[in-house]
Amino acid sequence: MKSTLLSVLAITVCAAPAVAATTSQPTSVVELFTSQGCSSCPTANAFIAGLDADHPDVLALSYGVTYWDYLGWKDTFGDPAFTARQRQYDQALDSGVYTPMMVVGGQAHAPRMPIDTATRANVPASIALVRQSGELCVEGKLPKGSKLALIGYEPGIQAVNVKKGENRGHTLTLANVVTDLDYREWSGQMVCGLHPKAGLAVLAHDATTAAIIGAARFEP
Repeated sequence: MKSTLLSVLAITVCAAPAVAATTSQPTSVVELFTSQGCSSCPTANAFIAGLDADHPDVLALSYGVTYWDYLGWKDTFGDPAFTARQRQYDQALDSGVYTPMMVVGGQAHAPRMPIDTATRANVPASIALVRQSGELCVEGKLPKGSKLALIGYEPGIQAVNVKKGENRGHTLTLANVVTDLDYREWSGQMVCGLHPKAGLAVLAHDATTAAIIGAARFEP
């Protein structure tokens, strides 16, 4: 990892009453596994950018994977931890590992999809991010043992000029690029001590199926 969420998101447990914060609970989550070295990925990148711009209830995230770096261009946003997350979905969904790969709600995958599939509500409002004493906390009603993914990302669009590989000479645009990833197991108690420097998404996964059973988002 380029940096760890532990340096940005110091995790503690707190039990005091929460105060409402300006955050949101997405009704749908679409995660794109992409690579700047993949000639098939720019269309999917554009799809995710459109989702983010036109559908505020959808949380759309872009992960840079690393297994195409050997083609001549090293993904500037790539991280082995993001490749590992995609492989976890492969184990849960028997999806194979490919790009572009979109995962909807942690339950279905495809290289492309109709807009109504991506925007259809698939995530219950079971967790929320709330402010307390100048920090963010995760509260919710989840089964104990659920897996929390703490995902740092850069909100908005980033442009990358690719100089080598399959996309040589092209400028790629990517939305909500993931920068950090960490995991916690839900104990039933509020998780506090979150101090994100940019966007933060918290995804709660079913411990067995990897389906997303809760989602919350913060953007400064």
